[in-house]
Amino acid sequence: MWRFKHGVITTFVALFIGLIWFNSASAVPAFARKYDKQCSSCHTAFPQLNQIGRKFKEAGYQFQSDADDAQQISDFLYLDERFPISSILVARPYDKKGSGVQKTRALHEVEIIIAGVLGKNWSGYFELEMEDETGFETEMAPAVLSYHINDAFNLQFVYGPTFWADPYGFLGDHFRLTRGHVGVIDQKFGGADAAGRFRSTRQNLGVYGRPTEKLFYNLVFSGVADDAEGEDASSYSGRVAFDFTPNLMVGAYGVNGRDEAASLNFSRYGIDAQFDFGFGGRLQGAFTSASDDIAGGGSVDNDAFSIQAMWVFSDDNLKPTWVPLVRLDSYETNNGADSFDELTINVSYYLTENIKIYAEYWNRFNAPTSAQEDSRFTIQLHAAF
Repeated sequence: MWRFKHGVITTFVALFIGLIWFNSASAVPAFARKYDKQCSSCHTAFPQLNQIGRKFKEAGYQFQSDADDAQQISDFLYLDERFPISSILVARPYDKKGSGVQKTRALHEVEIIIAGVLGKNWSGYFELEMEDETGFETEMAPAVLSYHINDAFNLQFVYGPTFWADPYGFLGDHFRLTRGHVGVIDQKFGGADAAGRFRSTRQNLGVYGRPTEKLFYNLVFSGVADDAEGEDASSYSGRVAFDFTPNLMVGAYGVNGRDEAASLNFSRYGIDAQFDFGFGGRLQGAFTSASDDIAGGGSVDNDAFSIQAMWVFSDDNLKPTWVPLVRLDSYETNNGADSFDELTINVSYYLTENIKIYAEYWNRFNAPTSAQEDSRFTIQLHAAF
């Protein structure tokens, strides 16, 4: 078990005090600037979406009033008066695994995001990312072009994760509030999908929409993970989510695919749910059952599940302040013979709606061997502007 050290506490306190002085310099991301709204209009706690935020995303980063006004807009490409660009800076001043050395990552990640309405029926999303782990080499992912026909049917061209269109907070890695990835979308399972994950980048052609106010669907045809050209694409994915109430969603998802290069078939099927309760609680969970062909014949079956609970404390203006979070991830490998259990505890403090600092403790407390058990403590600053 990881134990606090004097250096960790000193680093955290110094950074926290410094940020309190920075609190008055509130920066607002591009969407909030454009519509002159607070981030909390669309987010429970950035980047998790509320019901308004989900509708905004599905409509191509516009509100219904914009869609009505768009009937008067030319079919030709146009951009807003304010160029729709945002940036995210991530600092990680303290990061240490129980099995590794301490790292001082003064600047861990830089993201540049261009997103918004492109024309009467078009919207786009484009992200450039640079991380210390790759020597700050520039990578593009995701890139999305969407054609919006109506609420029930929209086309999407994506180089990114399979379920990019999904507006809920658990199957999309871009919604996570923690350093660690949600376990159920972070597993390679048997590795037949070019050793990819749910969150892996791939070429996707998709349709999505809401035939009714309560039912969301997403159908996708895609290539295997990390193949930038989508060669011999032959994977089919589907996702449905039903809002039983404005606060309760229950959904299902599935992938049936083939890695043509390795002549291996794979499938992933699962269920998920999201429940908002009280004046700031959110409970999320997902379960996936996976089957992968293996080289030489036969197949392996592995399961994974994740469950996460968070509470958003807000000020008098309903802006988030403290957000404690706990998540349990459990998954299998080796045809179910080996299992891993991981615990994540995160406490975030929002200096402004788009600037937060958090402390996160992660512990793999169950693994096939004691050598595979591990822990990690991270202090991270996340600023979007």
